[in-house]
Amino acid sequence: MRKRISLLMALAVAVVPVPASASDSSWQPQSAAARGTFTAVTTGSDDASTAWAFGIGPHGRSFAVRTTGQFAEEWMPAAVPDVGRVHHAAGRWAAGERGALRWVDGAWRRVPFAGRPGAVTTVRAVEVDPLDGERAWAAGVETVPGTPWRRGVVQRWDGSHWQAVPVPTGLLDASSELTAVLPWVAGEVLAFGVDHDRSGDRVLVLRYDGRTWTRVPTPHRPGHDEHVAGYAPASARLVGWTAPVGAPPSARRPLVYRVNPETRELVRERTPAVAAELTAVTTEYGTPLAVGHTAAGRPFAMHLTGDPEEGLWAADAMPDIRGKLLAVSGILVPNIWAVGVASGPAGDRPLVLRNSP
Repeated sequence: MRKRISLLMALAVAVVPVPASASDSSWQPQSAAARGTFTAVTTGSDDASTAWAFGIGPHGRSFAVRTTGQFAEEWMPAAVPDVGRVHHAAGRWAAGERGALRWVDGAWRRVPFAGRPGAVTTVRAVEVDPLDGERAWAAGVETVPGTPWRRGVVQRWDGSHWQAVPVPTGLLDASSELTAVLPWVAGEVLAFGVDHDRSGDRVLVLRYDGRTWTRVPTPHRPGHDEHVAGYAPASARLVGWTAPVGAPPSARRPLVYRVNPETRELVRERTPAVAAELTAVTTEYGTPLAVGHTAAGRPFAMHLTGDPEEGLWAADAMPDIRGKLLAVSGILVPNIWAVGVASGPAGDRPLVLRNSP
């Protein structure tokens, strides 16, 4: 059983205040005619200047909007098949609770993921293969029949169907999940996630060389949980949160790992000591930028400063609103779009923030 962390210990962690919200912040709210929560955003289905945001409505059904106008300054509703909550979107793919969405001939089409009899599969991330745009990889989690456990899974799109790429049981703990996938060069694939055991949550990295899976060594801070929730190939960064084992959510701090392109190992970077967690990452003219929310329930964003190899992050000033950012993506206008959910007296509503520095 995990050792509980006392409130006194949690409060003893030094916290750097988030920069004061400012009307002149580069992040500004945008209007999007929709109801529910935005959960994913991507660009490049057909045109790199168009962004798509996916959400889940009050009745659990998928919905989508897309940018329009000369400078992508407006959002309009768009038809999309129902796949439940969309966990991640990348280019012409989106990974939903009840299947994938694939952009084909100017429309989103539903495509079922592979599944095992008696198991429930949930895909958390999808990425297009850089060597073949007609192929893709996905990562997620499935239930283990007859047990209370769930374990990470990887699937590959061969051009017509999703197929499982089995991960040996010995590479994963009894309970695990995969939250990001990276098709690399020469057919190599990296999958990122979390192993859950009695000593805490640990970051997990798996490498596939086209035939065999191996586990990549990862750093771990004893006595701390580490959870990675998002990855972007262009940024070569994994983002999430860390906290003492057993601590409440208010003790979580931003976590960023850089993926070393030569060794595939993770290098932890310095982040602001803010009570916040990260959910997604992208790049802005090559500079990594991550989003999430604070423990106080407000949107949070930060960007890498200085030498990229030194890995020093700084928090951004944000609009004075309540809500959470769940996904982020950029287009060539330039604009960075972050989406999520805003909270208010009238209830929750979709949130879109536009970053135009």
